[in-house]
Amino acid sequence: MNAVAEDVSRFLQANRGSARFRVPATALQFDALLRKGLALSVADAAASTLGVTRERLARLIRISPSTLERRFKEKADLTGAEADALYRIIGLLGVAQRVLADDANVKSWMARPQPGLDGRIPLDLIDNAAGTEAVILLLEQIYHGLVP
Repeated sequence: MNAVAEDVSRFLQANRGSARFRVPATALQFDALLRKGLALSVADAAASTLGVTRERLARLIRISPSTLERRFKEKADLTGAEADALYRIIGLLGVAQRVLADDANVKSWMARPQPGLDGRIPLDLIDNAAGTEAVILLLEQIYHGLVP
């Protein structure tokens, strides 16, 4: 399994809540899970770990807050681009938890300007793939002692 899949697995294992699904072990199993849909409990766990509201999470996964609330009211899993965007974020959270050790550190670090991101706040960058990659790269540099 690649490093991102391992970090996503770690996050899902720790945060699947009452959702009943087997945590994938391969990229193809993750593909199947994303096509089936990610449970809303995963979205809530991501919001909690980031220290953001559902409204902010909706913006991070590039849907309107009302669409996300409708998913919760209908108890509908996140699918398609929504699931893919949430997968990107939980991959980042898996890395952050591995590097920063606990959720309190993750929340704090994600909300503060980071010198390795030219003073930008990680939460402001993770609404797209390139920004998320920049944050993951910085976290990996920190993990390996290469702090910019």
